Amino acid sequence: MITFHHLVEQERALAEFWRVLKPGGRLLFAESTKAYIDSWAIRLFFRHPMDVQKTADGYLQMLRGQGFTFDAPDVSLPYLWWSRSGDFGLLERWGLRKPAAVGKRVETLVNVSARKPVIP
Repeated sequence: MITFHHLVEQERALAEFWRVLKPGGRLLFAESTKAYIDSWAIRLFFRHPMDVQKTADGYLQMLRGQGFTFDAPDVSLPYLWWSRSGDFGLLERWGLRKPAAVGKRVETLVNVSARKPVIP
């Protein structure tokens, strides 16, 4: 799922994913976060429902709240140059600054391989 940030009723959509996914099945969730969607570059060219945008942690909580399970290896937080509107990662590319570590930066993208548990 990579268009989730366009949906106004995100919880309802997630509930429908849960309903149709068989037990043991996986939901591949790849999404832009509020920090990216709310950046000047994206807002200049695109329109999104801003009141439903979430942080990476917010999306992870929403998935867990629906009942999906995942561990740390199932989550990635890509820090791609084009997702950072401040300087588009140019200072790092030119060697003028090191990128901030996970946990010390505002995440712009979140990928999750979430599993619907098998209930015996």
